[in-house]
Amino acid sequence: MLTFLAKRLAWGALVLLLVAVITFFLSRVVPADPAAFLAGQNASEATVQRIRAEHGLDRPLADQFVAYMGGLAKGDFGDSIRTRRSVGADLAQYLPATLELLLVSFVVYLAASFSLAVTAAKRPGGWLDGSIRLLTMIGTGIPVFWLGMTLQFVFFYKLQWLPLGARFPIRDTAPPVVTGLMLVDSLLAGSLSAFVGSLKHMALPALTIVVNLLAVGTRMSRAALIQEQGRLYVRTARGKGLGPRPILYKHMLRNALSPILTATTMQFGYMISWVILVEVIFDWPGIGLYAYQSFQVFDYSPVIALAIVSTAGFVFINLLMDILYPIIDPRVQRVGS
Repeated sequence: MLTFLAKRLAWGALVLLLVAVITFFLSRVVPADPAAFLAGQNASEATVQRIRAEHGLDRPLADQFVAYMGGLAKGDFGDSIRTRRSVGADLAQYLPATLELLLVSFVVYLAASFSLAVTAAKRPGGWLDGSIRLLTMIGTGIPVFWLGMTLQFVFFYKLQWLPLGARFPIRDTAPPVVTGLMLVDSLLAGSLSAFVGSLKHMALPALTIVVNLLAVGTRMSRAALIQEQGRLYVRTARGKGLGPRPILYKHMLRNALSPILTATTMQFGYMISWVILVEVIFDWPGIGLYAYQSFQVFDYSPVIALAIVSTAGFVFINLLMDILYPIIDPRVQRVGS
């Protein structure tokens, strides 16, 4: 186990290093001057040069790279030109909102995709199976920005059921920050109204993510369940008189979990990538919106930090799944262990 973890961690560290190097040099290739954006249109050249010197942008590229990588080794992502704070402090402020949106979306996605897969797998090829596959494929085929704006138009403008965006009602008092997760902090404060308010604000962003990813999880879960239905142990269980529910949850589910976990792992990676668009559409105050606003003024450090944090999350999820595979299904052997 220790050897396996060491190899995976080494590969993960190498991936993070490559991402940091590539994003650093790509950000410097962009033909724009963040100091000029920060100084403003009517700023003098002396002002622009002073801002460049303050942020080390006037130094040779090699010196900037060495300084950035040295700070990164110490956990320092540099400073944001736009917010005039350290990127680490900004991430600590904005990351909880993104994590909460991702976790809620992922839980809803798991429950919805598995429920639809079970329903579809009961009668493969039937009208209900075909309808589920068609509707989920339509949801996945719709561009995420168009889907988000459509949901805003329907549920906010037409039906007036859900808020347009943001994370919490502006006129209400937010609960004291304990974890940074609005739903959890509302429960800790004992405020049901704050919990319901934050849940309403999260509904449309989470629904946008779930609908856009539902097809892959549903199809792979359905295929895994249908494959297990033809196994000998399932026919034996039916011959012994077991009902459909015990066969599904006590026997088929565990054997079908490996491909299901593979699908959900990949989808979580897509969630990390697409959360940027969703946060921009719904004005969700997370690291996606933070990076987008930074990119607009060519503030490099937050953009590089987002790439590194997103990659770290994806590496962690894959490592967790590699550890869980043999536990869930003993037939799976670790490669290279």
